[in-house]
Amino acid sequence: MEDKKLSPEGLKFLKEKEGVVYEVYDDGVGYLTAGVGHKLNNEELKKYKLGDPVDNFQVDLWLERDSFKAVRCVNNWVTTDLTQTGFDMLVSFVFNVGVDAFKRSTLLKKLNRGDVMGAAAEFSKWVNARGQKLPGLVKRREDEARLFRDAEVAEDLVTTV
Repeated sequence: MEDKKLSPEGLKFLKEKEGVVYEVYDDGVGYLTAGVGHKLNNEELKKYKLGDPVDNFQVDLWLERDSFKAVRCVNNWVTTDLTQTGFDMLVSFVFNVGVDAFKRSTLLKKLNRGDVMGAAAEFSKWVNARGQKLPGLVKRREDEARLFRDAEVAEDLVTTV
């Protein structure tokens, strides 16, 4: 199975769901962040401080690097074939929850057993941040799960006919 890449539609979805911020801000738990949810590393903290503007070129570079981690994770850990939309939704999910959380998730276990509907149902369990259910995460997971499920179920129907 050939490795997939995040599609332009998947990248657009990810940016829309994460949001894009063109200045350095505190993420609420003490991390300086900018762009598409990019936490600045020690080297970047030498260049940027709270409130500094960040240009589109830098935002895109960070997004490419940060999304690559999620792309690589989905390519390496998912053992079932995915549609492009299904892949994109998993990349969005992994980008948001983190590689380590995804690798331990029931969603991944169900998907690798071929249980697409069960995997899709798992998205809705990932809607809390700091112990609080967040409406934005509820909506994001609904969208990710719906697009994932619809794409994968449609593909199953095509291949079984």
